[in-house]
Amino acid sequence: IFIIIFFSISLKLLFAQEDIDNIDSSPQNIVPDIPELETNTNIANSDKLSIVSVSELPKNNPSWIGNLSYDDGGLGWDMWKDTDLSFAKLLLDELPVNAPSPAMRNLAKRLLISEAHQPKKKEEKGLKAISPSGKPLEVIDSDATFLPLRFAKLASLGAKNELLELSKKVPIEDMVGELAKAAIYARLLSGETEEVCSEVIGFAQRTNETYWRKALIVCQLIKGDRDAALLSLELLLAELNSDDKFSELIYALADESNKIKFDEESIYFKILIAVLPGKQLNKHRLNLEPSGLSVVAQNMNLPWDIRMLAAEKAVLAGSLSSTYLAELAAQYNFKEEIFSRAASESSSMEGFKARTLLLQAAARNTSLIERARFLRLLLDRADKDLIFKVYAEVSMPILLTVKPRSDLIWFASSAARSAIAGGNYTLASNWLSVLGKTIDLDYESSGSLLRLLPLIAISGESLPSPFNQSQATDVWSGLSDNFTRIDKEKRASRLLVLLSAMGIEPKPGAWKDIISPQNLYVEEKIPSTALRYQLHDAAKNKRTAEVVSISLIMLGSEGPSKSGLVSLNAVIRALREVGLEADAREIAIEAAILYVN
Repeated sequence: IFIIIFFSISLKLLFAQEDIDNIDSSPQNIVPDIPELETNTNIANSDKLSIVSVSELPKNNPSWIGNLSYDDGGLGWDMWKDTDLSFAKLLLDELPVNAPSPAMRNLAKRLLISEAHQPKKKEEKGLKAISPSGKPLEVIDSDATFLPLRFAKLASLGAKNELLELSKKVPIEDMVGELAKAAIYARLLSGETEEVCSEVIGFAQRTNETYWRKALIVCQLIKGDRDAALLSLELLLAELNSDDKFSELIYALADESNKIKFDEESIYFKILIAVLPGKQLNKHRLNLEPSGLSVVAQNMNLPWDIRMLAAEKAVLAGSLSSTYLAELAAQYNFKEEIFSRAASESSSMEGFKARTLLLQAAARNTSLIERARFLRLLLDRADKDLIFKVYAEVSMPILLTVKPRSDLIWFASSAARSAIAGGNYTLASNWLSVLGKTIDLDYESSGSLLRLLPLIAISGESLPSPFNQSQATDVWSGLSDNFTRIDKEKRASRLLVLLSAMGIEPKPGAWKDIISPQNLYVEEKIPSTALRYQLHDAAKNKRTAEVVSISLIMLGSEGPSKSGLVSLNAVIRALREVGLEADAREIAIEAAILYVN
């Protein structure tokens, strides 16, 4: 059969060649007929190839090494396009890592791990550098991947998984020298101590470098081998012939001394304070960066109250899940009889312990009304302590069990606000419907709903019937009379700025209500003029990474909830201009949530 097929093909080729000069002859089929099944298979494969071919592919520009594609939330291959290398380095250096803001943390993480081309060095005008022979010299640019810096920032953010995945993208032959050291210390900082310390011991056995010997001492302390750490330190100091801040820190921690003033910017301090036992260290633990707070919260060798306080701050920063905080709160054992008077008992307790009692009481109560009552007490307490968003997330599983109904009208406003803060807009809408149905009958319900309208509009959700956008921007009418005139002015100004920045223009005259002789001039911390104008220029020219970096720097380490109005307005508008609408909205919600109670 094969011989016959081969002979047939050969004849067709021969005849095709014979007729090549005959332009009047019919075209010859020199490809053998393909069975129908095979044809269909090839068409199917062709379709798959077409799908692959339209995906985003990197250009010839070198990658700065990332592992988050545009489809998965990355900022795109061209995010650094037209941003100068040295300016990109400056921005990344100044990137805040300890802001109490999940929205900022999310943006920072995506910036640091996005697939992207490297930022380019600005081309200098003038003569080229030449060798003695007159030939142009090739000037080697500084590293434009910024990997050591990015490792350190991810570690400080508490982004342990993202850090590990990014380090895996680095070719093994490149993971040497300073880059290897940076990766090791970043992983230690994020709490990955057991596996990393095994690697450190291996490095220390193969090299006599001071860097790795210090890392070995750190790991020996982490593992609880105090004597070995001190011996290693003495051997190191004997060779160095001098003491330094590192040795002072190790001696103080090993001897549990409280007399030394620690260098809180030291990488060794940040790593060790989170993991070592010792009551004298507790006052330092709660001032750590998000990564350290997460490590402290999960360190079962530390007291529960320190872990609880660290966990609240870590959830607020977005470096720890709210589920972990809920589980940690459930571990505290109150006396059984205290739950019968939990409301009154909580009023005389420390903040974190009161919140724990109210959370447990809400979860334990089988009465729907009592569960709602304890949830409201919990949310009110969290609001007072400026961590409303934390407990909105922590209590969400409990809130989901309380079905909206008319006899819970007194709880509807708290429930709706909590649902918005927790990102459950469907639940928020259901509670808002309860408020909307009684608005004509209940003055308090009317006020509660009016106060929530700006937040609903900022979140991008539909306003409940019969309200419209004009009423959502009439923020002055919705503010409680319990506030002073000055407080109302501050709240109204903030909400109107956020609404306007999100593209929701206030109704005519909305600003006029806020003006008084006392607020013609206000004090506010604002970014430099140069930074604001650079952000505007970057947004106009779609320099995405630059916009994100400057935005995070302008919001600062205190986050959106405490940022000034000039910063918030500029940042939200810039993010929206480069297509980061969802990020702008999350920042706006965080900035508004504490001002609509």
